[in-house]
Amino acid sequence: MNPLSPLYFIKQNKSRCILLMFMIFLSFGAYLGGSYIYTPQENWDYACELDEKMVSVYARSDDEDYKNYHKFVEEIKKTDNIHAIERAWYNQIERETVMGFTDGSFSLSFRTADDFRYFCEYNDIECDFTDVKPKTVVMNKRMAATKGYKVGDVIPPDDENSFNYDFTVAALTDEPGYTQYYIGEETEQNCTVMLFGEGISVQEVRRQAEALAEKYPVNFDISLRADVSETSGNFNTIFMLVIVFLAFILSVTVNAAFVGMYQRREFEFAVYRAIGIPKKKLRRKIAGEIITMDVIVLVLGGGIFFLGLYLFNELVLEPKGLYLVYYAPISVLALVLCNIMTVVPLIITRSRVLLKANVCDY
Repeated sequence: MNPLSPLYFIKQNKSRCILLMFMIFLSFGAYLGGSYIYTPQENWDYACELDEKMVSVYARSDDEDYKNYHKFVEEIKKTDNIHAIERAWYNQIERETVMGFTDGSFSLSFRTADDFRYFCEYNDIECDFTDVKPKTVVMNKRMAATKGYKVGDVIPPDDENSFNYDFTVAALTDEPGYTQYYIGEETEQNCTVMLFGEGISVQEVRRQAEALAEKYPVNFDISLRADVSETSGNFNTIFMLVIVFLAFILSVTVNAAFVGMYQRREFEFAVYRAIGIPKKKLRRKIAGEIITMDVIVLVLGGGIFFLGLYLFNELVLEPKGLYLVYYAPISVLALVLCNIMTVVPLIITRSRVLLKANVCDY
């Protein structure tokens, strides 16, 4: 094998190179951290999609607001291309996230089972309506798993929920994320109405609702996606600041480890220079060795990492109704940042040192 080949040195120094590649592999810790940060955000993606298919209007706790709201609902229900569903009292169960903190989930309360059936048909949600009736709850399987619920379980009011009475689990859906739907009683009034387009876009629904709101002032819910993005943006910023710091520490550590091994090679490169091998070729050799080790880590180490993540999801998290995402933009960004901050300085510093080696010094 050509001594100038990147694989020549790696083959001749397998044990040392494996140790160095393991240190580079530690950068996958940044990818895992990104998955932990991004997963709670991803939990809300499906909920945001549902929210974007409707327009929610509500009244504040003010008598004049209530009067306008009821007049608004009365008028909007007369519109042929808008279907209005009034919500029942608010109910929700909180859950533990994969990061360990308590969070809510997409929760809607309906006054009748027929209203909930319409919502499901509108959003293509498959549900068994056999036992869906007043004072029941339907949630997706993942949400049920986080709390250990199954069909038929009775959930009483307690410190973990906002119920006014017992709810019986009527059915479980296969929806992604975390969802919970409550069927209360027809007499309940939450002064909130959901508007769905019948043959018109949600933008047109909002336009018509806003036009009517000029006559009967009401309030419009803010975008759930905007709310989630604002909250997650703070987490992402803090995470990236931490990653920059950890990438610097990893870079210093890996470079220190490479120094010890590459110092032993100064005579080797002094000989290369003495026999007239151009510096350009020697730079390519150094860069090729480091980049080859890096590629091996990214391919082989990546396979090991994702296999471990898969087993962790399937054996540990999924039974609890939790999971870690396999892909997250912030994870990729963190991994790339750590990798660049480790490999690029390594190539530059080792090249500078080794290309100064002179055979006369030996």
